Amino acid sequence: MRTRYLSPIFLDILLILWTLIVSPYSKYGDDWAIIPAIIFLPTVIISHIVLLFIDKHKLRCLLYGGIHIMAIFYLWIYCLMKISKDSL
Repeated sequence: MRTRYLSPIFLDILLILWTLIVSPYSKYGDDWAIIPAIIFLPTVIISHIVLLFIDKHKLRCLLYGGIHIMAIFYLWIYCLMKISKDSL
């Protein structure tokens, strides 16, 4: 596996670490904790778009991106709920 495919997964790890570090100290409505977490999903989507343009295997990038974005969406929602102490 090429290392450029690991960049979106690195962002997932950062989101998980941010959630683990911040959630014990955040309270309902803390913008300082939730805004950085909100930025993670668009950043993952942008990184997959960049991968699509720089890789010559377009189908593999589309499959990897689609599966990863569907999986990270649920992780992202869980992390947002954990940080903000709110449910959807």
